[in-house]
Amino acid sequence: KQWYQRRVAITAGEHIVLDYIHVKDAGGSLVVHCFGAYFGIAVVIGMGVKAKDLPDAHRVTTYFSDMGAMIGTIVLWMFWPSFNGAGFYNDVTLQGRILMNTYLAICASCATAFATSSLLNKGKFQMLEIQNATLAGGVIIGMICPFGIEPWTAVLIGGVGGVISCSGYALYHPFLERLGITDSAAVQMLHGIPGWIGAIFAAFACLADNHNYLYSYNTQWGTTADMPRSKGEQFGYIILAIVCTLGVSIVSGIITGVVMNQPCCPRVHKKDMLVDHDCWVIHDEGHDPRLKNYDTNVVLANPGIPVREMEAKA
Repeated sequence: KQWYQRRVAITAGEHIVLDYIHVKDAGGSLVVHCFGAYFGIAVVIGMGVKAKDLPDAHRVTTYFSDMGAMIGTIVLWMFWPSFNGAGFYNDVTLQGRILMNTYLAICASCATAFATSSLLNKGKFQMLEIQNATLAGGVIIGMICPFGIEPWTAVLIGGVGGVISCSGYALYHPFLERLGITDSAAVQMLHGIPGWIGAIFAAFACLADNHNYLYSYNTQWGTTADMPRSKGEQFGYIILAIVCTLGVSIVSGIITGVVMNQPCCPRVHKKDMLVDHDCWVIHDEGHDPRLKNYDTNVVLANPGIPVREMEAKA
């Protein structure tokens, strides 16, 4: 049900930004990353789940899970330019520009993420920050990646993304949780905040352009749907797109969360929301934090017995 409602909401948000406001978003900085991040947080708010409802023991990771997640980070890092340029399959020249701008930005975010993590953790790296902040350049460059910007601009934007994302994981995320806002994966720091900041960079790029010629030889941002726009007008429309994206995502997310809390929908106890053992057959050494006396051999020998029954028998 949540997936269905999110699909309806994100389609509506994308339709408003692309077809009514006429703002281009090649890499989905707004309509994908920013929308999804704030929709998810709004769903949690609508469900009434607080950070304190999720036990700390359920949120810890292991060395092996962290290393496995790093493989995913590396794959995403390598193929992120194909995500940003997928919609321009019929324009090879523009795809080349997107590829170069995205790689420059994501390389810069990788460098600044490691540097920022080291500064914030007394010379050491924090795995969660590295897994995510190294990719922030690909998110923040999404809207501006087809623009004819200088290489140093892409590097600067990506570097800013790495610093903001890594600092958010270390400083801003704990602050939000102290306020009671639940963001278990800190999705704001990789997708939400870099998404709308990337849109702001695109707005200023339009404002600074003197030739109205930021896309490719046959695509100009200033003439959309036969409506000529000045660079100042396009700046305002991009800001409007940010506001509309945040508004639609938050409102629809809260509604979805409230609906999911109704008796007609299957519900999971709040303290068990981060535990997989009731829905998946787990064969690794990772323990179920709900068991007081966990024994791997017992779990493997009784794969069909629910965790609570095993604990009762123990």
